[in-house]
Amino acid sequence: MVNDNLTDWQRMQLAQLEYNDWQVNDDVLLPDGIMIGTVIKVINTNDGFRATIIKSGPHELTLLFRGSSGVRHGDPTTWTNEWLRVNLPVGDAILNQVPEVPGEMWTAVNHLNELLEQNPGRKVFIYGHSLGSINAQFALANCRYPQQIQRAYLYEGPNIYWLLDNQQRKIVLQLRTKIFNYIDPLDVIALGYLDRQHTIGLLQVVDSIMSNPVNQHMWGGYQFDNQQRLKILPEGILSRRAIIDQRLLQHAAQFKGER
Repeated sequence: MVNDNLTDWQRMQLAQLEYNDWQVNDDVLLPDGIMIGTVIKVINTNDGFRATIIKSGPHELTLLFRGSSGVRHGDPTTWTNEWLRVNLPVGDAILNQVPEVPGEMWTAVNHLNELLEQNPGRKVFIYGHSLGSINAQFALANCRYPQQIQRAYLYEGPNIYWLLDNQQRKIVLQLRTKIFNYIDPLDVIALGYLDRQHTIGLLQVVDSIMSNPVNQHMWGGYQFDNQQRLKILPEGILSRRAIIDQRLLQHAAQFKGER
C-alpha cells in the first residue's frame, strides 16, 4: 500500500496537503514527487466540514480531514464555521468537562461511516491536523466499521477523549494501536493531554523546538533525523504542557464549583 511506505516526514507533508483546494480527478503528489493517488471526492458541507478522499490503489483510500484555514489563509467564514462553531466550544468543553459536541463533528462521523460502508473491500488511511484532528478523533470514536481503518495520523488537535461516552471510549480502545496522535507540547492548541492513557490513539509527544505560535501549530517545531523519522520524547517523560493542562482543568473545576 502507498501509505505503508511513507516516512514520518512524508506523512507530515501529506497531512499538509489537506489545506489544498482539491478538485475531483486531481493527482495528489508529495513535494518529492511520490504519487499518493487521485482525488475521487471533495466534501464541503454547510456547517464547515471539509475533507478530501483519494483513491491510492485498488484496495486503499486516503482520507484527509481539513483543518482550520487560520488567520493567514482564512476568509469571513473561518471564524464562524471553524473557530466559533468548533474550536472554541471544544476547548471550553474540555476545560469544563462538559461533553457538548458541535454539529460539524457529527457530520464528520456520518461521512466516515458512509465511506466505509460504500467501500467494504478497501482499507482507509486517515490524516488530520488541528480542526481536522478534532473531526477525525470524533469520527473514529463513532466508527461502525473499525476493521476497515488501516491507520490514522493526527496532528496538533486538542484531546477530545474527555468528551466521549463509555461506548465511544470502547471504540477508540479497539482502534488504539491504529491511531498515531502527534502533539507538540509547545503548541497551545494541543490541549488536554494529561497522560498517555486517556487519549484517542497512541500519544506521540514531539521533541520540538520553539517557534512563533502560528508556526508552532503548523508543524514548525517538528524535528526529523536523516532517515526522515520524527523525533519523539521518551514515554516516561511527563511534558511541561501536561502539567499546565492539569492546572487549567483544576482551576476550571474550581471556578465551576464556585459559581
